[in-house]
Amino acid sequence: MSAQEIVNVLMDCIKQGVSIDAYPELLKRHLVPRNQATAKQLVRSSILEDRNGVRYLFAFPAHCMLDLKLYQDYRAITPEQKSLVLRRYHLRSVPALPNTIAYNLIVDQRCFDNEQLFTESGDPQWLLEFSAEEYRALLTAEGSNSKIEAFSIPLLAIRPNMTAVDQDENEIKSAIETITSRRIRTRLAENIAIPPLPLSAHNIIQLRNNDNSDADELAKIVEADPSLASQVISWANSPYYGLPGQIQSIQDAVIRVLGFDLTMNLSLGLSLGKNLKMPSDGIFGYQNYWRESVLKALLMEKLIRKIPAQHRPLAGLSYLSGLVHNFGYLVIAEVFPPYFSLYCRYQEANPHVPAMYIERFLFGITREQIASFLFHSWGIPEEVCSAVRHLHNAAYEGSHYTYANMLYVVDQLVQSDGEIKLGKLPESLLGRLHIDRQAIQEAIDSVSDFAEELNFLADMLNKNKKPD
Repeated sequence: MSAQEIVNVLMDCIKQGVSIDAYPELLKRHLVPRNQATAKQLVRSSILEDRNGVRYLFAFPAHCMLDLKLYQDYRAITPEQKSLVLRRYHLRSVPALPNTIAYNLIVDQRCFDNEQLFTESGDPQWLLEFSAEEYRALLTAEGSNSKIEAFSIPLLAIRPNMTAVDQDENEIKSAIETITSRRIRTRLAENIAIPPLPLSAHNIIQLRNNDNSDADELAKIVEADPSLASQVISWANSPYYGLPGQIQSIQDAVIRVLGFDLTMNLSLGLSLGKNLKMPSDGIFGYQNYWRESVLKALLMEKLIRKIPAQHRPLAGLSYLSGLVHNFGYLVIAEVFPPYFSLYCRYQEANPHVPAMYIERFLFGITREQIASFLFHSWGIPEEVCSAVRHLHNAAYEGSHYTYANMLYVVDQLVQSDGEIKLGKLPESLLGRLHIDRQAIQEAIDSVSDFAEELNFLADMLNKNKKPD
């Protein structure tokens, strides 16, 4: 059976709703479990749409990123639009094969770097295996709606700075200088400036450094900022804390619900972004930003309780680390417009690529670098600076590693769709944290029980933080 015949039989089986168990034996021989393909062998696909509404299917190796420089007017279709495509063609994944859907196929030349390659089969559990020669023959056959171009970049060529913290300042300065020069060349000559630290945040940081500070002083600072006071009181009134509607003042919030440490760190986390606009663009949507921040703060709070007392990090700083873990996202949106829009387009076209690779490629820095650098310069506790800077580094064992490692765990637990799922975690990391998978699952179950309360907190923040 030729490669084209294999594709024809596969599509006939899919259209007729034939189960994989009932596929012809010759077709079954070309199907392999998904875990047998390496990232270099797996051919991914993304559906992009041009400004005229014409759609194209782009295929490229999974270890690469689709570079939009050649396709600047193209944009990935939304997940909802992709779901409609899958239903229309009775698929559960999109095969990077010619004539399988009604869009022209554009294949990156790196797909032929290996002798064997694997494409989606229409069923996400199974892949279709071809030799590079067979795949090329499919693309070049008469009547094929496909062509071969060069548009991918290997992720290994990008290499985010995961460990060299001493280089952060130089890399941030270089990134700002580079973007500034681009803006001048395109007649966008406004100066790039990072917004200053809000006064309320400045005063809370000073209060943190005063060993004799008390709840009355904290209340005065928070109450001096009406919007911040409203947020903290609304937070304490959340059903999550068991006293809905009963908290009328900051003193009540401190004494009856949150405690001094949590109130101070919560207030600091909420006040940090007051001078930053919530971006209206982005694949996350502005509501998801706050929901993810609140969710990870609550997960940090639950998880540290599972750690033995002698190894447990401070609750308030752990909570703050979760709440501000994505602060760099807001900074990038503020500092690098209009390139933030391009950044969002890259994320949409490359959902398999971690954001830090796209940030490094477009800006020369990551959101974690710029956030931790700002936090350090503002006097935010070093525990939080380290947690945010190293949240993607599972092997980090440096200063305040407990906070960073715990934030890594939380970041891995929360999926892109907002669901919480316990997947693979390095045993060495769990050992450093003195926590096991059962304890993590218990924390997940505990947070999952408060889904409505979580949405209440996120909605409250959304109402107080309008997009630009």
